[in-house]
Amino acid sequence: QENRLTLLFSHLLVGLSLLFLPALKQIPLPVLLGVFLFMGLSSLPGIQFWGRFLLLFSQPSKFPEKPFTKYVTTKKIHFFTLFECIFFLGVFFVQNTPSVAIVFPFMTLLCIPARLFFLPRFFEGWELCLLDGYDEEIDEWVAAKEASLRDDDEESSSDISPTEANTNVVTGDDSV
Repeated sequence: QENRLTLLFSHLLVGLSLLFLPALKQIPLPVLLGVFLFMGLSSLPGIQFWGRFLLLFSQPSKFPEKPFTKYVTTKKIHFFTLFECIFFLGVFFVQNTPSVAIVFPFMTLLCIPARLFFLPRFFEGWELCLLDGYDEEIDEWVAAKEASLRDDDEESSSDISPTEANTNVVTGDDSV
């Protein structure tokens, strides 16, 4: 459970790590880089962007069962992933180009207004919610969508008269 003491202790441990700099300097740089590479690669399967990037190379019939694959069209999913790749490449270019690297924080900050004001021109609000929303928002949207679908099913089944319903049950005809 998070509380203020957790933050205090985590910051204290980070501060105490400065006392161990001489010992940390004894660790070879390739070992540290290998550890960070391992941590990055092991976290890739949990990153939604990476999962959507891999969908670019998959058949739509092989897509995993996720809310965005169930309700958003494949074209829109790939279009959103393309936007994210462009943003990523822009930030990566700025970060790795020494002459413009000073604007890296600004470039990263520009991703926020791009998400808030640029992407809604191409995507509906519910699509952005499913593609880039918080888990709680996605769960709420899916629950509301399924409830509306249930209500529609109940309304369409109540449009059938009782004699039609009995006839359908007896004959096994569910084409109505």
